[in-house]
Amino acid sequence: MARRYLALAMLASALWGVSYPITYLALRFFSINELIMLSYLFSTLLLLMVLMFHGYDEKSIAKGLLLSPINYVITYLYTALSHSVGGLTALVSSSYVVPLIVIDYVRNRTINVKYIVSESTLLIALYLLFQGYGDSIYVALLLMFMNLVYTVALALISNADILNFVLGQSTGVLLISYLTMHGFINDPSVLASYLYYPLILALVGNVIPYALYALSIRYIGPVETSLTSSVETISSLISSIPIQPLPMNPAAWALLVISILSLNIQLGRDNILQKGLWPINYHETIQIDNADPSLNTEPQVGFANPRIVIKVFGRRKVI
Repeated sequence: MARRYLALAMLASALWGVSYPITYLALRFFSINELIMLSYLFSTLLLLMVLMFHGYDEKSIAKGLLLSPINYVITYLYTALSHSVGGLTALVSSSYVVPLIVIDYVRNRTINVKYIVSESTLLIALYLLFQGYGDSIYVALLLMFMNLVYTVALALISNADILNFVLGQSTGVLLISYLTMHGFINDPSVLASYLYYPLILALVGNVIPYALYALSIRYIGPVETSLTSSVETISSLISSIPIQPLPMNPAAWALLVISILSLNIQLGRDNILQKGLWPINYHETIQIDNADPSLNTEPQVGFANPRIVIKVFGRRKVI
């Protein structure tokens, strides 16, 4: 089951990566807030139609609304930087996973080797790929902080319906982007001719990846979900080939691949569930014909990660 949600997290990251060149192309015709407003307008409309059959949940929508200001800042910054993400921004903004790993260690007194390997190889790869630090350290730190706050807040949110949560988040970002606009689109022909850009972004940049991201955090945790950002880097570079050539750095590409593959390493067969800072709903049902129903596992709260036992400074450590 964990592999399934890891694959969903990777898919979410891949879609976000694809959205960057689409955003870059769309900004030729729309301002930043126009593009954000239109894409989240489509996101809200699509979710409203889907939830007509799924059902509405006011509490989940309210939780999404509460997180929408953070989501707006993240969306605005990434939209503004879509034309050129500097090395400093790429490196620092992706290092928000480091505090997540530290929190995981402080709460559980466990060190997960694959997290360390995945994050370190990702950061080194970003350093090699995006050299040149002319971008602002303040923007990079703001993105890092916002990514961290958003991920931790999402991990702490429990009992929220994913689609209703994303609807609330989309509605909040839509309202904020509308209020911060200085007038609407000046040329109506632009709206009619290039409307497919915000529509595509609504799907690949908003609705689908945010739903998959929230679902993955619920089941495999914020650290492992966030580490799939290496997939985002690869997909953004590959999908940007029509716009710009691929950076030719074999070592960086090899490190990105290692970062992804390390998340799929099984360190042991003994799964230990421990209560941490954020709840993770882990539910696996075993169906066996004519078997004792007591064999079915019940939903549990905690971490479901493969562990190994090693000695660290004379103490018994579970990893």
